[in-house]
Amino acid sequence: VGLNNHNKTDCINAVVQALAHVTPIRDFFLAQSSPGMDSGTSNKKEVRKNHTSIRSAVQVTDAFGELVRKMWSNQRFKSTVDPDILVQAISVASKKRFRIGSQAEAGELMAWLLHQLHLGTGGGKKAGSSIIHETFQGSVRMTVKEAKKVPVVSPREDEDDRLGSDDEEEANGSEDAKEEEVVVEETTKDTNFLQLTLDIPEKPLFRDEAGGLVIPQEPLINVLAKFDGKTFSDSVSRTGTTQKKRYRLLKLSDYLILHLDRFK
Repeated sequence: VGLNNHNKTDCINAVVQALAHVTPIRDFFLAQSSPGMDSGTSNKKEVRKNHTSIRSAVQVTDAFGELVRKMWSNQRFKSTVDPDILVQAISVASKKRFRIGSQAEAGELMAWLLHQLHLGTGGGKKAGSSIIHETFQGSVRMTVKEAKKVPVVSPREDEDDRLGSDDEEEANGSEDAKEEEVVVEETTKDTNFLQLTLDIPEKPLFRDEAGGLVIPQEPLINVLAKFDGKTFSDSVSRTGTTQKKRYRLLKLSDYLILHLDRFK
């Protein structure tokens, strides 16, 4: 079943199609329409609707569930479904970050939508507290190396009996304070993930014989070397400093989402 495109909403359609074909996610939302559904999740949502962000997440989740049930309905006679309600709910909840007429990045939308569905299905800060975390959450160990400048004060030599001017002593003191050395600081942290971002080769600087810019093909196993626990990759922190990061997968999720970072 296809989804109608509302002026550059193909990114939303692609993400919805991918999630709607994941068996645990599909079965969870299809079960909501059955009369004998467990009301535990509904009670959680009703209690948490008082919070503004939770309320918007519940609206997105309800619209997503309704769309999934339409897509998998055996009573439809059309080959397409209109996702207008979900598109409007996403636009409002994201404060028009993802809206009609604006092309979005699939990886950013996927991360945002998974978080909304996690909150909307009663999830909390605890790992595995929602159907989203049970299906997509894994864990990774991240090691970060960052060079930092540390001030170094050199030890003063034994004072002699020669008299020097006050200006000379102040100059020597300022020179000692300005001395710095570069120290590489290494930190390790375990964190959870819902999707893995893969770096692909950049476009070549020069055109080929046909006059086009062809991105070189790279085997998937080489791209996944980023998470082998041995390879360090260059990155830039939020403060603009250069870092080297190494990732080691500790636990894989039941369903793995790989995001190819094409637009850096």
